[in-house]
Amino acid sequence: MHVTLVEINVHEDKVEQFLDVFRLNHLGSVQEPGNLRFDVLQDPEVPTRFYIYEAYVNEQAVSFHKTTPHYLACVAALEPLMTCPRKKTAFIGILP
Repeated sequence: MHVTLVEINVHEDKVEQFLDVFRLNHLGSVQEPGNLRFDVLQDPEVPTRFYIYEAYVNEQAVSFHKTTPHYLACVAALEPLMTCPRKKTAFIGILP
Protein backbone atom coordinates (compact mmCIF):
# COMPACT_ATOMS: atom_id res chain seq x y z
CA MET A 1 0.00 0.00 0.00
CA HIS A 2 1.32 3.46 -0.92
CA VAL A 3 0.30 6.23 1.47
CA THR A 4 0.89 9.96 1.15
CA LEU A 5 0.21 12.56 3.82
CA VAL A 6 -0.11 16.03 2.34
CA GLU A 7 -0.14 19.21 4.45
CA ILE A 8 -1.87 22.21 2.94
CA ASN A 9 -2.00 25.62 4.62
CA VAL A 10 -4.50 28.12 3.24
CA HIS A 11 -5.19 31.79 3.75
CA GLU A 12 -7.70 32.47 6.51
CA ASP A 13 -10.23 33.98 4.11
CA LYS A 14 -9.88 31.06 1.66
CA VAL A 15 -10.94 28.11 3.86
CA GLU A 16 -14.41 27.71 2.33
CA GLN A 17 -13.03 28.05 -1.18
CA PHE A 18 -10.40 25.41 -0.37
CA LEU A 19 -13.13 23.04 0.83
CA ASP A 20 -15.12 23.57 -2.36
CA VAL A 21 -12.05 22.89 -4.52
CA PHE A 22 -10.93 19.87 -2.55
CA ARG A 23 -14.40 18.33 -2.29
CA LEU A 24 -14.37 17.75 -6.06
CA ASN A 25 -10.93 16.16 -5.88
CA HIS A 26 -12.05 13.94 -3.01
CA LEU A 27 -15.21 12.80 -4.81
CA GLY A 28 -13.25 11.89 -7.92
CA SER A 29 -10.36 10.26 -6.08
CA VAL A 30 -12.46 7.84 -4.03
CA GLN A 31 -13.87 6.45 -7.28
CA GLU A 32 -10.47 5.72 -8.83
CA PRO A 33 -9.37 2.12 -9.28
CA GLY A 34 -6.68 1.44 -6.71
CA ASN A 35 -7.81 4.06 -4.21
CA LEU A 36 -8.23 2.75 -0.68
CA ARG A 37 -8.73 6.02 1.24
CA PHE A 38 -8.75 9.71 0.53
CA ASP A 39 -9.40 11.60 3.75
CA VAL A 40 -9.48 15.37 4.12
CA LEU A 41 -8.60 16.40 7.68
CA GLN A 42 -8.62 19.82 9.35
CA ASP A 43 -6.25 20.69 12.20
CA PRO A 44 -8.44 21.55 15.22
CA GLU A 45 -5.83 23.98 16.56
CA VAL A 46 -4.97 25.66 13.25
CA PRO A 47 -8.18 25.75 11.20
CA THR A 48 -6.32 26.94 8.09
CA ARG A 49 -4.17 23.78 8.06
CA PHE A 50 -5.41 20.66 6.32
CA TYR A 51 -3.99 17.19 5.90
CA ILE A 52 -4.87 14.85 3.08
CA TYR A 53 -4.40 11.14 3.82
CA GLU A 54 -4.21 9.25 0.54
CA ALA A 55 -3.88 5.47 0.38
CA TYR A 56 -3.53 3.61 -2.90
CA VAL A 57 -2.82 -0.05 -3.63
CA ASN A 58 0.50 0.77 -5.33
CA GLU A 59 2.57 3.50 -6.98
CA GLN A 60 0.92 2.88 -10.35
CA ALA A 61 -2.44 3.85 -8.85
CA VAL A 62 -0.83 7.02 -7.45
CA SER A 63 0.61 7.82 -10.88
CA PHE A 64 -2.82 7.34 -12.45
CA HIS A 65 -4.37 9.64 -9.81
CA LYS A 66 -1.99 12.43 -10.85
CA THR A 67 -3.31 12.29 -14.44
CA THR A 68 -7.02 12.61 -13.59
CA PRO A 69 -9.01 15.73 -14.45
CA HIS A 70 -10.14 16.22 -10.83
CA TYR A 71 -6.53 16.11 -9.55
CA LEU A 72 -5.21 18.47 -12.23
CA ALA A 73 -8.06 20.95 -11.68
CA CYS A 74 -7.52 20.84 -7.92
CA VAL A 75 -3.78 21.49 -8.15
CA ALA A 76 -4.36 24.46 -10.47
CA ALA A 77 -7.05 25.95 -8.23
CA LEU A 78 -5.05 25.50 -5.00
CA GLU A 79 -2.15 27.78 -5.88
CA PRO A 80 -3.79 31.13 -5.00
CA LEU A 81 -5.41 29.66 -1.86
CA MET A 82 -2.23 28.42 -0.17
CA THR A 83 0.11 30.34 2.11
CA CYS A 84 3.06 28.09 1.19
CA PRO A 85 3.74 25.07 -1.04
CA ARG A 86 2.15 21.74 -0.17
CA LYS A 87 4.25 19.40 1.96
CA LYS A 88 4.12 15.72 1.00
CA THR A 89 5.42 12.71 2.93
CA ALA A 90 5.20 9.24 1.42
CA PHE A 91 4.85 6.05 3.47
CA ILE A 92 4.64 2.32 2.88
CA GLY A 93 1.42 1.08 4.45
CA ILE A 94 1.98 -2.02 6.55
CA LEU A 95 -1.30 -2.62 8.40
CA PRO A 96 -4.52 -0.90 7.34
